[in-house]
Amino acid sequence: MAQIEMLLSGFPGKSSRGFLGWSGCYLVTTPSGRRLLFDTAGYNERATVINSLAKLPIAPEDVDFVVLSHLHFDHAANWDLFPNAEIIVHEREIAYADSREADGAVLRYNTPVLRDRGRLRLISAESALENGIQVIHVPGHTPGCIALSIGKEILCGDALKSRWDLDGPMAPPVWDADLARQSIAKLKQLGTRLYPGHDMPLELLAGKWRACGPPSVRVFFPDGSEQVLSPPNL
Repeated sequence: MAQIEMLLSGFPGKSSRGFLGWSGCYLVTTPSGRRLLFDTAGYNERATVINSLAKLPIAPEDVDFVVLSHLHFDHAANWDLFPNAEIIVHEREIAYADSREADGAVLRYNTPVLRDRGRLRLISAESALENGIQVIHVPGHTPGCIALSIGKEILCGDALKSRWDLDGPMAPPVWDADLARQSIAKLKQLGTRLYPGHDMPLELLAGKWRACGPPSVRVFFPDGSEQVLSPPNL
């Protein structure tokens, strides 16, 4: 059986200065023992990702695959930290990032470098990475959003940003709202445990989706004080 470990939990919300961009980052150990990283967080979290792996202990050189759910700044900034990893991206996401219609959260500088490194695997259809581990195309948030299905557990990226997207209006940015709703319905049908891009995991229990705890972030200030941020009304 594949194993999923949460390196960084996702957090929903934005500030008066824009999106906070704290996304989930997951390590998957496949049945054959290979290591797969699903999303790589934002550029300000480069050291945090490496330190989280080191606690396991896993070196950056030990990561075999990096699956980028999409090319937004808070999910795809740190793929270059893993020198031996094959980088998996949907071909429509690369085309979107290169196009004039790409939204402001896209890391446009990524695509030429991704191609030049020689480790990029573009996928065009849903495919198995290994027995029981499936890449799923879930467009809507962006054209090339992909999720990773591991049995009934699904790493969603921003195809499902948080529990609030299950029933209410989806948090922006959204490239195609109708496709995004269809993708969320697909994820709910395929899985019984969903890992959103910006929330704690959600489990289907007695016909209802329930979160495995509140998302929270601890903020430290120069005077030594700290504060825990958590969304209200959970």
